[in-house]
Amino acid sequence: MGLAPWMGSSWKRDGLTLRPAEQERRIIWGTLYSEEEDKKFQQDKSVVVGMPLVSRMDSDLFDGEGNLIEKRRYDFDDDESDDSIVEGEETQDKRLPTAVALEAITLAHRIQVDLEDITIDFVKHFKEQTGEENLCIAGGVGLNSVLNGRLSRELGFSNTFISPYPGDDGIAVGCCAFGIFGNSILEEALGDKRASSATSSCPKIWKEPISPYLGPSPTESSMKEAIEAAKPWLEVEAIRDEDIRLELVAQEIESGGVVAWYTGRSELGPRALGHRSILADPRKKSLVRFINQYVKKRESFRPFAPSVLVEHAADWFDLGDTSNGSNKSPFMSLTATVFASKRELIPAVTHVDGSSRLQTVSEEAEPLYYKLISKFFDLTGVPMVLNTSFNTLPGEPIVESPFNAIRSFLCSMGAIEMLVMGDYVIKRKKADLKTLLGQVDKREVEIRTEPLCPKRSGACTIETTTEAEAGEIDENSIETKTRVRMPARPMHHESNEWYELMDELEGEMLSVCDGTATLSDILSQYTEMEEGEEMTKERIEEAEAELNVLALESSPPYGRIRNLFVPCNPEAFVFGHTRHLVHAWSVCPSCSVEDGSESVEYG
Repeated sequence: MGLAPWMGSSWKRDGLTLRPAEQERRIIWGTLYSEEEDKKFQQDKSVVVGMPLVSRMDSDLFDGEGNLIEKRRYDFDDDESDDSIVEGEETQDKRLPTAVALEAITLAHRIQVDLEDITIDFVKHFKEQTGEENLCIAGGVGLNSVLNGRLSRELGFSNTFISPYPGDDGIAVGCCAFGIFGNSILEEALGDKRASSATSSCPKIWKEPISPYLGPSPTESSMKEAIEAAKPWLEVEAIRDEDIRLELVAQEIESGGVVAWYTGRSELGPRALGHRSILADPRKKSLVRFINQYVKKRESFRPFAPSVLVEHAADWFDLGDTSNGSNKSPFMSLTATVFASKRELIPAVTHVDGSSRLQTVSEEAEPLYYKLISKFFDLTGVPMVLNTSFNTLPGEPIVESPFNAIRSFLCSMGAIEMLVMGDYVIKRKKADLKTLLGQVDKREVEIRTEPLCPKRSGACTIETTTEAEAGEIDENSIETKTRVRMPARPMHHESNEWYELMDELEGEMLSVCDGTATLSDILSQYTEMEEGEEMTKERIEEAEAELNVLALESSPPYGRIRNLFVPCNPEAFVFGHTRHLVHAWSVCPSCSVEDGSESVEYG
């Protein structure tokens, strides 16, 4: 989870200093190669037995009245976070670790230190025994990039190789290799003459590591089909000129936008390596919280990785000896220290302890991704971009198909500004209130465009629940939640069926959008007015001006609602009024709205 690097951190709260305690007692120690009593491998499980940290009751998770605070128990960031991040009119507060989070940091750090000590001793021992100059790491521990970085830098190997799939997923590649070559290559290398006849019929073994991009490649037709399925919500531009397309993406990243990047065959293994990635500007620290909260929907402490041009990596990161010119970390396998003079330049990819798990990108291995990073380098002088995996729904893996990509893009609720899928540059369709309201000529005599009647996009179920404390009912103690399920929306999925609305009014307005009422009719019904006041032209213009500000607001929370089903064409729209920002869906003239045990059909 990336907790161990927070060991040296501290936070201020109410005049007190919070910091994780040092765990002096080792959890694992000894060696992996000796059976001598004082050297053999040992472990002390008492440190990790008992109630798991994730189940531990923590007073920091409850308010003064004993109510659970709706926050993740590990949702914290550093004490120097950018307080200028604004949501609407509210400034975000710093997030401090709970007591359970501090315990988890202590435990993670102890295990990490013990693991590094034992593994480095093990590898050093066998390097001395064998005289080998090259190191190859496989197995699940090969995903520990901090350990990998130390092995690469400190033990004097000429080359260190960690495959992009060192865990169980790499077994598939190993089985394939064994099916093709068997053990004959190894036997021949060991001088077994019997192997010569067997190897003569085998294909030549690969001389370079197999590409990590072993997944399916999207076809042009599959991308078009996915775009067509979500067409009412998208603005799509096909840019066949590669330079123009990459320049556009680099400019979007440089301006602070978050870009979803979907191209070519998908990666095998747990890392996004520039084919199924979310990209951003590494110079902007505020993006760490923004992407974690609004894009990835996860804890704020989680760090992000840089994808850096290989020839510039050693200028920014301590990679040890790079004299042999090898590509040190093409699969995001190593963590290295960011040089102190560079940390302020790339705070979004510098972890709290000054480290960074980097991917080095070469022109030979990844020409398109290399070219994009080079465009950003030309604009900013920084030869890298922030890179994280392209998935926006908790519990779901990296996107695979074009349908997955568009769904994940839309589910970011506007936090991702742009999706680049092959040659297609995709954005969310913006609200068009003038089209919805209709247009007349300057003399207001002739109607140029008839006003539109918004519709829902398919059958939906709206569910409202109310909670109140026992005893005398106080209006302030009543909590009402309203959510909607609409299978026809592009973001719908069995694991993500329900979406929470702001209040019951949004559900009611959704029921009104049946394709028979114009936006003006709906505004006149739901805009607050004094008794006897008429819906005049001035009143509508006043409401329209306010709606336009709200509906086109690009940052959360309004952007989150605006982009729920986006937006405005003859089939879909987004609008608000004096008290709320409201959204509606498109296409289907009927839906079922359930409230408690009652069900009302609108048609």
